[in-house]
Order: sequence, then structure tokens, then C-alpha cells
Amino acid sequence: MIKVVKDLTIVPISLEDDKTLRRRNTCIKDEKYHQKNDFHQRFKQADVKEALKKIYYGKCAFCEQKISICTNNLLEDCSSTVEHYRPKSHYYWLAYSWDNLLWCCHRCNQNKANNFELLGTPVVYHKDFITAIHTSTCDYQAVEQPKMIHPELESVLDKVNFGQGVMASEDERLNYTIRKCGLARSDLNEKRKKVIDDFVKKMNDVILAKQPKETIIKQLLDEFKDHESEFRALRYWILRNVNALVS
Repeated sequence: MIKVVKDLTIVPISLEDDKTLRRRNTCIKDEKYHQKNDFHQRFKQADVKEALKKIYYGKCAFCEQKISICTNNLLEDCSSTVEHYRPKSHYYWLAYSWDNLLWCCHRCNQNKANNFELLGTPVVYHKDFITAIHTSTCDYQAVEQPKMIHPELESVLDKVNFGQGVMASEDERLNYTIRKCGLARSDLNEKRKKVIDDFVKKMNDVILAKQPKETIIKQLLDEFKDHESEFRALRYWILRNVNALVS
């Protein structure tokens, strides 16, 4: 998981059109989100998906692995979904809010589900929300203090470790996010461990050959700086722990 930047002033057109407005108003009037296809489709429009994919560089907001846009409704683990940071089943008025939508893989989406425990006070719908339809998250965060990390608002680089590829943390909120999204699941652990093992092997090879280590470290640094790279948080952790990893 790594922080990304979303421009809240550039909202996909379909989130502001008349069809979406009617669905939002219906949810607000009925005080619930309607689990119907014509309601679901309003946050699944092509412009929303393309915008989120670009913002997240084609990677899951939580596990950071590359994912592909789902076609023909055939969801697989590597398929993308539009995830609601605050679950729409409870926060019905946020179902089409730009700052509440994330780019997510199918597995993380399934695992996260409606998990959203709070350390603070739950917010409720208020008519003033209409003036901040796409920008309410920051204010809500301060009041609710969610345990779930918001990848557009928070950096966790200094709170996470990846020993043997397993994502873990002593931070209460990050640990909650890891558990609820299943970020320490076996397939991710194996992929991350391979990144670590490949780096360690390259480093040991150059050490045995009495060649400079700087080239390998710079390569890893470049991969961390590249927003297209998978597992950037992992690469940052490796850079911080080079001496402990390499014999």
C-alpha cells in the first residue's frame, strides 16, 4: 500500500450527470443504498474506471499488484473493481462521491467488504453534504477516525515491514487494514518474497564478484520511484533494510 494523489477538482463526468444525480437523490430520500444494477452502474462507468486506473497506475489501492479492467463481468482475483472506502451499504449518500472511490483488486474488495471500524464518532447524513459531494472525506476522517487506512490521504511507508514477504505492522490502524483486506495472504507473500530474494541474490552476486553494490541499489531505488512498479512500499522497505538483508 502506498499513498496516491487524486485531484478532487477533476471529477468524472458520469458522477455528476443527471442519471447519477437521480440515483443519489433516491438513496438520500430512502436513507439507504439500493442494491440494484442500475444503481451499481453509475459508479462503474468507463470514465470513472479509466480515471481511477490512471490515478492508481493500474494497481490495487491496497495490495499494489497490477490489475486489469474486468470485462464481461468475469471477476477474477486480478480483476479490478471500484471500491468504496466508506461502505455504501451504510454511507449511502457517498455511493457516487469521487473521494470515496478507489481502484481495487477483486480479492481485496471481497476481503474488505463492509469492514469499517471507527475509533471516533460515526457521521450521519446532513443536508450540507450537498455542498461537498466529492470532498467530504477529510472532514469525516477527523470526526470518525477510521481504523481503515485511506490510501489517498495517508502514507504508511514508515509503519510497515515485509519480513519474508509478509506484510505486517505494529501500528493499530495499519494492522487492521492488513487483516481486513487480507494483505498478508499467501499469494501476495510469495510474490513479495520473490522480489526480496531476487534483490538479495543480485547483491550477493556482486559482492562475491567484488563489484560495486551501488548499481543494484540504484536499480531498486529507480523501481521504487517508478509509479508503475508493483509493490513500491516493499521496495522502500528493502532499501531501508539492505544491511540486514544482505550477508
